[in-house]
Amino acid sequence: MIDLPRFFNVRQQVKFKSFSMTKKLAFLATLFTSSFLTAEVAQAPTLQMNGFTSMVAAGAKQKDNTNGKGGPIHFAIGSSNIYFTAKGNTAEGFRYKYRAALESYPGGKGTSNGSIYFTQNYIEFSQDSWGIFQFGNLTGPEDTMTESGFNLLGGANTIDGTFGNVINSAEGNIGGVNQAAQTSKAMKAAYYTPTFGGFTLGVSFTPNTTRFGTSGKDNSGANQDNAYGNESGIYPEKKVAAYGLNNIAVGANYKVDFQTWNMALAAVHIQENSKRGSLSFPAARDIGLDFFKYAKVHRARSSQFTAAVGFGQWRFATGYIHNGKSRLPKTDYKVGDAGRAWNLGGQYTVGAYQFGLGYFNTSRILPKLSAGTGPAGSQSYGAVNGRATSDIVAATVDFNALQGLKFFGEVDVFKMRTNANYAKFVGGTQKYRDGAIVPTVKNSGAAVIVGTKLSF
Repeated sequence: MIDLPRFFNVRQQVKFKSFSMTKKLAFLATLFTSSFLTAEVAQAPTLQMNGFTSMVAAGAKQKDNTNGKGGPIHFAIGSSNIYFTAKGNTAEGFRYKYRAALESYPGGKGTSNGSIYFTQNYIEFSQDSWGIFQFGNLTGPEDTMTESGFNLLGGANTIDGTFGNVINSAEGNIGGVNQAAQTSKAMKAAYYTPTFGGFTLGVSFTPNTTRFGTSGKDNSGANQDNAYGNESGIYPEKKVAAYGLNNIAVGANYKVDFQTWNMALAAVHIQENSKRGSLSFPAARDIGLDFFKYAKVHRARSSQFTAAVGFGQWRFATGYIHNGKSRLPKTDYKVGDAGRAWNLGGQYTVGAYQFGLGYFNTSRILPKLSAGTGPAGSQSYGAVNGRATSDIVAATVDFNALQGLKFFGEVDVFKMRTNANYAKFVGGTQKYRDGAIVPTVKNSGAAVIVGTKLSF
């Protein structure tokens, strides 16, 4: 005789165990499928190529038309870059990449490599869990982590582009885009952390700001070129300009997206052991001029702060650069400073059009020099003091006509001035005398630039 209660209990247990097994199998299947879908597929390195070129036409109406910068319209080829990138990854998410950038500047840039050369040449390793490591010729955190007002303007890059080639800038003015100790694409190692809570940290180490990867070790400043990652600053020529050893750039940015609006904040600080270029070259004939005769210079310490906010079709950004006394000569008088700069920019995008408007201001305290006379053949100058300043308003419009094809226009209104005696002082340098360059005391006017950009 069958014990019905016990029989039904056994049936229930079997049914329950069968149901549990089904759930387990379904769970394992889901887990396997999910893992398969989210895991990266290993890929051997593949080569990609992309780039762009731009053509421009520019003209300026300015009060100072000396040095051949007045007269007819200026036609030019803008920076033209071709990027070669080979990259691969493993199934575990480890990614590796090699990139080289071929940049063409027709007419040359005054470098020993000629007018067409590789300015980026680096290798990169990355993984989501530990960040990005880069090594080679490339820019550092001072370029990659900031978003300032001029980043929002299109056209021909405003103050960092064709504009500077068609106007006469007052002597002693700084560019307003780069920090005094900026390394550009000098040979370096850089590391960026993963992003945690919107924060990312970056650091780069550049042993010598004048060296590309193919150069041998020579920290004496005896490089005839002395150009890579280095602006001449207040020095008459790059050959004898100051440069940096053991340059360290540290940056941090914070990005957050609130769906209806977003925000980006960044701060970068650079410091280095600054040295003066060798004074044994012909350009050292300027050591007869006070302020250029000093071999020792102040260590570079410069900082940059940027902020950007966007909502809908609008985006706004601002930036501030403080250079302190970076790379200025150590003298027994007031040497002034290496300049400050700030900017404010806005961008509006509607359909195929993008409009930009920005204001830029730079200011540099000039050294206090007593009246004097330069080397034989140069004119006398009076006492030097005061500031070199510039105010620039830029408006741009970009029209994306077709995929990869853009037409743009730019208008820059400017006003620049400096101390008249400082202009005479600079006019006594060998570079100005050999080139019959007329030093600019003050200038104002407007530049108009139009062009097209083709990207692929």
